[in-house]
Amino acid sequence: MTEILYLLGVKIDNFILSEALEQISGFFIDGRQHYIVLPYAAFLVEAQKENEFREILNKADLSLSDGVGPVIASRVIGDEPLGGRVMGVDLIWALFAKFSAKHSFFLFGAKEGVAQEAGEKIMIKYPAAKIAGTLNGYVNDTEAITAINNSGAEILLVALGMLKQEKWIYNNLKKLPDVKIAIGVGGSFDFISGRVRRAPRLVQKSGLEWLWRLFAQPSQWRKTWRAVGVFSWLVLKAMFKK
Repeated sequence: MTEILYLLGVKIDNFILSEALEQISGFFIDGRQHYIVLPYAAFLVEAQKENEFREILNKADLSLSDGVGPVIASRVIGDEPLGGRVMGVDLIWALFAKFSAKHSFFLFGAKEGVAQEAGEKIMIKYPAAKIAGTLNGYVNDTEAITAINNSGAEILLVALGMLKQEKWIYNNLKKLPDVKIAIGVGGSFDFISGRVRRAPRLVQKSGLEWLWRLFAQPSQWRKTWRAVGVFSWLVLKAMFKK
């Protein structure tokens, strides 16, 4: 199996969740800092417009498909299909299940109170989890960096939204010497906290979460269009070129 694919110029690692966790385990022992990205269709669309963003995605130590879009695209224009996707919420729960007894976490991002509520929900399921701190995403960089460094956290979950969170991690990771792994997790805190309801499992498996979100959050129609319409057009163009 090919471990790395490039879809519309963006690197995607061909790992399922269990394989991704094995990779992450190795990140703790190699003495380096690492960052992980979770691209879905809108990421690949944005990467066509902004070279800097594409470069940040391609330099990530691990890039896992968060959405069904890249999985479908891999079957159409990829040299080999992706084995599946790794959704941000599922990755977070898996990280706490596997690492929370040994490694501390910091939850940074989302609206006021959301990261804290997400942390509380996590602690209910994993009482021994080491959550070193939480902070909303509406603070300046200096305040965020100070809070994260004072916490001593080794795993940083950043929920600032697509593009902003990846750029934030890329530009600031070296200023956070205790952090071994930083991950852009998008809206995951909203789901874990319960403020936003996840699509039913059947809808998730069918790949129709975009339709669920369109009905649940109609104000996000532009984002949905970018992730579905524009992405589909780009894949079709790439298919004909291939």
